[in-house]
Formats: sequence, structure tokens, C-alpha cells
Amino acid sequence: MDAVLYRVGNLFPIIHSTVFTIGFCSNVALLLATFCKTPRTLQTYSIMIKFGTVNDLICVCCDFFTMQRMLVVPGNLLYLSAGPCSAISARACYLAYCMQLTTLVYSYYVMLASFAYRLFILHYESPKNSKVLIIMISACVPPIITGFAFTFAQADIEIVGNFLKNNAPKYLQEPGALSGHEGMTPQLIFTILFVIGTPGPVYAGVIVIRQKVLKKLKEFSNDMSVRTKRMHNNFVKALTIHALLPPVTIIGVALYLVLFFNLYYHATLEKAIYT
Repeated sequence: MDAVLYRVGNLFPIIHSTVFTIGFCSNVALLLATFCKTPRTLQTYSIMIKFGTVNDLICVCCDFFTMQRMLVVPGNLLYLSAGPCSAISARACYLAYCMQLTTLVYSYYVMLASFAYRLFILHYESPKNSKVLIIMISACVPPIITGFAFTFAQADIEIVGNFLKNNAPKYLQEPGALSGHEGMTPQLIFTILFVIGTPGPVYAGVIVIRQKVLKKLKEFSNDMSVRTKRMHNNFVKALTIHALLPPVTIIGVALYLVLFFNLYYHATLEKAIYT
């Protein structure tokens, strides 16, 4: 088992690069499509797609830039970045990490807004572009404020080094840019709660809204053309598949718990948490 994980651990630069290449190309292609090939009937909804696509594009760029590994040491959150940012500074790695946290939270808001939009247009006319634009920008505010505040939670490298020296000196020999916090500070705990507390309410909203959309489609089925009904059904299916992707983060949480409670340890598991 250890031998297999060791080989996988050596492949993480390739894994990050592959994820980045797929994510970058597909998101750029989608962004170009929304600007050049969006039908007139979907112009308003394309605003939401653009926001979500730019958000995901930033996320994969941050992941490649940092190639971050979480060091599981009870009493603190520490990070070791092996990406291009490590050639710049630990601060650059940490700022990219804060930005990535912001995009992860905002992706949930985009998902919820997409379902809400489907329900809205079943009852009313399509909203104005300006209204959708204001909503999507407003949804950026909470994660951006939280991410910005989190940029001030980084501890000096000397403090992080001393913490590792006293609690996990093995990490001091690892290559990469090291960053972390001054223990479990209130600011750190708030950010953790904000990030892990967002998915629950969002998914509750998604489930409720999805059921309402399906119910309304069934009620209006006799008044809709076959083409319109198919379009709505396809959108709901696509959004449902999209909503199934973020829970993959549960795997990362499970890996962290395995390491935190010392059930099994391997450096590759630390690298896999964020990946």
C-alpha cells in the first residue's frame, strides 16, 4: 500500500497539470461559447454561466499555481505549496489559496442561483440582464469579504517554523513554500465554519427548488411546446449533474479525518485533500 501511494504521490505535479489543462480549456471554450454562440432566448441566463465559468477558471488556475498540500498537525492548519508560487514567495501561495477558497464558496451560490432562475422563469417573464447582473455581483460579496479577511490570518514564517519544530519537525525538511496560522485563532475558525457551513443550506435550497421546478413542469406540460418542455428538462438534468460534483469534497474531508485521528498516515493523502 505504501509503495503504491508513494508512486501516486510522485505523480501529483502531473495530476495538477492535467486537471488544470482540462479545466482551463473547457472553461475558456464555454466562456467563448457564451459570448459568441448564445441564442437570443438565453442571453439573460448566459450571464450566470459567465460568472460561474470565470469563477471555475480562477479556481483551477489557483490550484495549479499552488499545488497545495495540507499538513495535518492538530492545533493548527498548515500548508505546503509545491506549485509555481513556491518560486515567488509563501505569501503569494497563501493569497492564491485564499482566492481559491473564495471561488469554492461562490460556486455553490452560482449553483443555487441557476436552480432559482429555472423556477423563476416558469412563473414570470425572464428578468432583465441588469437585475441578474446585480444578483450575481451581490452573491460575490460574502465570499470575497471572507477570503479578503482571511488573507490577514497568515502567521509569520518564524511562528509557523517554531510550531512545526515543537509539534511536527519532520515537515521542516519538506520542499515547498510553507505557510499557516498562529494556531486555531477566531479568524481561522470563522473562515472554516463559513466554508464548511455553506454547502448545507445551499443543498437544502437546491433540493427544495428542484422539486418545485419539476412539479411546475409537470403542471405546465400541456401548455408547453415539445421543444420548450425538452429545453427545461435538459436544463434541470444538467443542473442536477452539476450539483452532484461539489460533494466530491467529502472525500477530502474524510482523508483529513483519517490523518487527524492518526488512523493511517501517508504524505500522499495530505496532497490529495485539496486535489
